[in-house]
Amino acid sequence: MNKNKQILKLLLLMAFADKKYMQEEKDFIKSISKKLEVSDENLNQLINEIEQTNDLTKLCRETARGIEDKTDKDKTIKLLSEMMTADKMVHGKEIFALQVIAEEWEMYLP
Repeated sequence: MNKNKQILKLLLLMAFADKKYMQEEKDFIKSISKKLEVSDENLNQLINEIEQTNDLTKLCRETARGIEDKTDKDKTIKLLSEMMTADKMVHGKEIFALQVIAEEWEMYLP
């Protein structure tokens, strides 16, 4: 899977973390998918995969491991932070998802 699809997949996992895929999140994802040049078909495949998974945490960890470049990680963290606030509410499960990703990337606050 290319890095842009992996970044988008992490955003989708964040969006689905609270079990509610809000319209604001959908709009944000759609906008980012265009910027990342991920087709609607690929976006829908990612959504279907996430909707069918029983273990979002495991899928989140596996996807995060696929992003190795520091610039891509920084870009992803920025986008994840923006997405968390897209629906004007930050949910505990979204914070947990961000924490899981940060752990996989060994990004800790000093």
